[in-house]
Amino acid sequence: MPFHPENPFPLLDLSSYTYQEAQEHAICVDAHLGLRCESVEKEIRAQAKEDSLFLQNWDHLSVQAFQTPYVEIRNILDLLKLNSGSVLVDLGCAYARMAFVVQRHHPDIQFLGFELEGLRVAEAQRALGATTLVDLQTTDLAKAEFQLPPADVYFIFDYGTEAHVRKTLDDLKVMARSRTIQVVGRGRLTRFLIHKEHPWLCEVEEPSHYSHFSIYRS
Repeated sequence: MPFHPENPFPLLDLSSYTYQEAQEHAICVDAHLGLRCESVEKEIRAQAKEDSLFLQNWDHLSVQAFQTPYVEIRNILDLLKLNSGSVLVDLGCAYARMAFVVQRHHPDIQFLGFELEGLRVAEAQRALGATTLVDLQTTDLAKAEFQLPPADVYFIFDYGTEAHVRKTLDDLKVMARSRTIQVVGRGRLTRFLIHKEHPWLCEVEEPSHYSHFSIYRS
């Protein structure tokens, strides 16, 4: 998949590229955006070792392994058909790749990203620059006191342990009692738990399933 700096997030048919091609393309996009992911990950690992901390932050994986490729993000946003003024929340946003795509192709929607690692948030904020419709916050989604903000769409990847993902899905269930929401589930654990424990997301309205993600509606 060729990289074109004038169109870093192309809208392609999902069947027209392999996952490896999408990941290789994402490496070029990260460099184009000025994201210093590899150096930040080294700093995170060194800091965790020094502090003797163990967090489920995926710092043992490659940058490409725990992030969604940009071309897939563009596909997801296209499939969601968001209206102007919609609010999109990314639960475990890492380097906020989705925010960059939103900023370029959906500048009329509001993006809110939560991420456990403050260094990733700081790096994403630096690369994004000043923007009023993108808000990135360092937050532990698994904390009992964390409450989801109201939104139209929630994106959740396998951001933590099974208990963490369960807690977030329960939070989404509470939110859905007061408003209609869409949930983009990515990763085996998230989708497995939705189908096993959350019929309100998968049995009321037929989900849309794709190779690496599913779109659910309450």
